[in-house]
Amino acid sequence: MSAERLEAPPLVDERSRSDSLVSPLPARSDFVLDVSNFSVVYGTGEHMVRAVNDISFTLRRSAVLGVAGESGSGKSTLVYAMTRLLRAPGLISGGVVNLNTTRSGDAGEETVNLVTASEKELRKIRWSHVSIVLQSALSALNPVLRVGRDFDEVLKTHRPDMTRAQRRERAAELVSSVGLNEDRLDRFPHELSGGQRQRIMIALALALDPELVIMDEPTTALDVVTQREIMNELQDLRARFDFAMIFITHDLSLLVEIADEIVVMYAGSIVERARANELYEAPRHPYTLGLLNSFPPMHGQRRELTGIPGSPPDLADLPTGCKFHSRCPYAMTRCRDEEPPLTSLGDSERSVACWLHVGGPGVSVPVELSRDATTKDRAHANGERP
Repeated sequence: MSAERLEAPPLVDERSRSDSLVSPLPARSDFVLDVSNFSVVYGTGEHMVRAVNDISFTLRRSAVLGVAGESGSGKSTLVYAMTRLLRAPGLISGGVVNLNTTRSGDAGEETVNLVTASEKELRKIRWSHVSIVLQSALSALNPVLRVGRDFDEVLKTHRPDMTRAQRRERAAELVSSVGLNEDRLDRFPHELSGGQRQRIMIALALALDPELVIMDEPTTALDVVTQREIMNELQDLRARFDFAMIFITHDLSLLVEIADEIVVMYAGSIVERARANELYEAPRHPYTLGLLNSFPPMHGQRRELTGIPGSPPDLADLPTGCKFHSRCPYAMTRCRDEEPPLTSLGDSERSVACWLHVGGPGVSVPVELSRDATTKDRAHANGERP
């Protein structure tokens, strides 16, 4: 099959951009992030391929959005492009990413389109309003500087009124909040364990009290004990600092514990979105079901792990119709010919891209994709005690 190609997006002249791309809003929005029809491509011309395709979602203040999917599904590309950290040959080919920020001493709020913001404006926003914890802390930290220098540089750049003693005090407070002693600030990255380095990165991300923190698989290379400690610390930090979070991982079991909502990505598109516990207990898309069946259950009856057959599609040669149909046990003729839209299932917070749920003559939804979450699970998903 031939790959679907895109025309190269028009280049934006940095000189034509305004350094003041912030417009005041009359009242505080419920959302810290609003993403609409966002797309990312790699390469140009006939070699251009889609990595993120027409993504839209919103993130409430102080909420956690989980992003799940296999390697190559577009999770990291999505967040790096949204924050304008994606390197060439990655290009934003369309869409809007509105960040609603609050300013100290300002009664209202301001909104910034991160896609069109100038480099000057982005420098003001990064760390102050949006920060990111990268997947590999060892690669993110400067190997020839003591970790305390990273804190000092961030605070000195964004808080020039702070003295050196105040910056050191703030750094000590931050590392203490993630369970480390102040003396770790005087260590080089290679002198710290993997868990300690990841804690340093989390503390550094919170240095300026941002409204949004992006976690790109922060526990992937850690043992399960350290992973559990960091997850517990993240819960405590959210309660203390009151920030919204995007948490990226391939492990749905982690997202159920920390996320309010989960979006599942496949081949650069969202295939399902739901409240965390509803998605975990009652998946609607066959791909989500396959992801859940790839993890062993901790409770209940023992069952055989089935996983997902085949491999993710080549983004340079995507199949027609539903991108998952070649791996889907429920695929129909329509799935091979037509791509299903992301459709709401009667609730704006629950949507799925699957022809099984659209209905039609002779179409019945398998019981494993139609069961309902229990009353207990619904209460937990809403933050209530059952």
